Amino acid sequence: MTSRNTLLVILVAVYIGAELVSNVTAGRLVQIGALIFPGAIFLYSLTFTLRDAIHAAGGWTVAKAALWGGLFANALLAGYGVLVNALPKPDFFQDSAYQVVFGSTLRVVAASLVAYLISTALDALIFERLKARGVATQVIASNAVSTTLDTVVFITIAFAGTGAPLLNLMLGQIAIKMLISLLLIPLVRWVRTQVAPDPVPA
Repeated sequence: MTSRNTLLVILVAVYIGAELVSNVTAGRLVQIGALIFPGAIFLYSLTFTLRDAIHAAGGWTVAKAALWGGLFANALLAGYGVLVNALPKPDFFQDSAYQVVFGSTLRVVAASLVAYLISTALDALIFERLKARGVATQVIASNAVSTTLDTVVFITIAFAGTGAPLLNLMLGQIAIKMLISLLLIPLVRWVRTQVAPDPVPA
């Protein structure tokens, strides 16, 4: 296996893992000062730059494959959670915790799937179109659009009608996602120096 393929496997594995853990923990709200966030905020914020790193290492074709892989993995999590909760259980087993976790996760994952499709597609498209402008421009421009759309769509679907402070959730998330994106620009730059992606049509 070449160094490029090894790096891609690691990046994609970490990316898919971060997506799944984020969807399980997103329904648990946390508060830091006056700001309220889904519990997944810090880990999920990494996924935007991880996608950019995958794109930098593998090019447009691999970036699209990672997009669909993440979507199918998230759908598998939601669907299998519903199946497990629906199956009969032995009388001695208490499954209330599983019902709570997977019950709340279903709405969160549904919100995530819709937000994911919109934001990830735009993120990849913008990153690809700006490939001649440099890593910093690619990351900032693509993530500014994708993090905003992802946050607005996700928060609206996942928490509307629950009494959660939607505007507070949105503003705090966007700020943290962009901050983490900026801090991780060196990661994308380093990935690009490690491998030269094969030329692919835009």
